[in-house]
Amino acid sequence: MKKVVGMFLLFASISTWAQREVDDRTGWSLKDRIYTGGGLALNGGSDAYGNRYFYFAVNPIVGYMVTPKFSVGTGVTWQRFAYTQPVKLNIDQYGVSPFMRYNFDQLFVYGEYMLINTPTFVNVNERRNFDRLLLGLGYRQPIGPRSAINLMALYDVIYNNQERAFASPWVFRVFFTL
Repeated sequence: MKKVVGMFLLFASISTWAQREVDDRTGWSLKDRIYTGGGLALNGGSDAYGNRYFYFAVNPIVGYMVTPKFSVGTGVTWQRFAYTQPVKLNIDQYGVSPFMRYNFDQLFVYGEYMLINTPTFVNVNERRNFDRLLLGLGYRQPIGPRSAINLMALYDVIYNNQERAFASPWVFRVFFTL
């Protein structure tokens, strides 16, 4: 069963994020409040227009725990869409994603503003900025003293289908807390 779950995470979207938990009784030094992490994502298949692609992304983050339940931070993103059919084309996207998260035991609410810079499909030498405002809920299942599997369902509340920058307003993430 562990191999099946591992393979699913590898091919669907693997993200690893580190979030430290702080005990109120031990004090709040700056070192206790700051956490780092990151993620990797792999995907492939056909887009909405039938073009075959392979997707790879790197997403490091840094966060600050304001309270034991509330944290803020930012992440940076680099993504590559490598299209193989009908023509070979690499599209590199990069951006920044400030976020905030509030924990209710195993459930949490999450908000993220994402600004992505990408080439346009009309002219790949021309770049344009697109933004998203992702809001949603998550569930944290502990698997050790500091580790957990996290599931998130996010919705882009400013999604614009006319821009065709993103295939869907929904974003689903599976990631590990270490």
